[in-house]
Amino acid sequence: MKQPELGKKIADLRKAQGLTQEELVERCNLSVRTLQRIESGEVVPRSHTIRVIFAALDYKVYDSSNMPLRLFFKRIGDLFNLKTNTMKKLSILTLAFAATVFILLTVCMDGSAQSEKKVKQIINNTNTNFVRWFNSGQVDSLLTIYSDDACLVGIGCGKTIIRDHYKSQMNAVKFEELSATSISVSKSIAVEKGRWVVSLYSGATLRGEYLTEWQRKDKKWQIVNDISAPDQY
Repeated sequence: MKQPELGKKIADLRKAQGLTQEELVERCNLSVRTLQRIESGEVVPRSHTIRVIFAALDYKVYDSSNMPLRLFFKRIGDLFNLKTNTMKKLSILTLAFAATVFILLTVCMDGSAQSEKKVKQIINNTNTNFVRWFNSGQVDSLLTIYSDDACLVGIGCGKTIIRDHYKSQMNAVKFEELSATSISVSKSIAVEKGRWVVSLYSGATLRGEYLTEWQRKDKKWQIVNDISAPDQY
């Protein structure tokens, strides 16, 4: 669906449910001005934004582009809710993490060696900057690594949520290591698997793995999905 039909559809659905623009944006983590521009057809929103709006309006819409990755990140997100069956979920998460890494790396194996080498260098440089910015409390610099609709699986999506999460973490931990162990590239998508080590201000040390989906947008590589899990002892 293209503009202005998309904007009209959203406006019609909103009005049919008796919602004001202010009430809808509260459900979508958007600004009123952004919704106004979408409904008027002034801008074409990202596919993630469209899905969020339609979900808030209980309207089913499917986007087949990049569906395997999107379904994966969506389904395992529930495993990060450790309020119930903690050990069971951690075990399932570990198995799912390992299995999905294999699948994602296989999907992305058609990238050329030269492009993969270039992307790996970019990602490694970004990881170095991430550690430096995190440890020095430069949260605004950190946000430049993420796309506007990026998700931290189990935490939430959008830069506001990502900002709040990292600001709270900066008061508790310090990064000692963040390094990629493998990177696979397919056109404008890269899948990175790596290791992290953090030290708590209490003196303890934590280690774990992460899986990150990168996309190349406007000649710049940015994170669109990020998963992290601690090692099992």
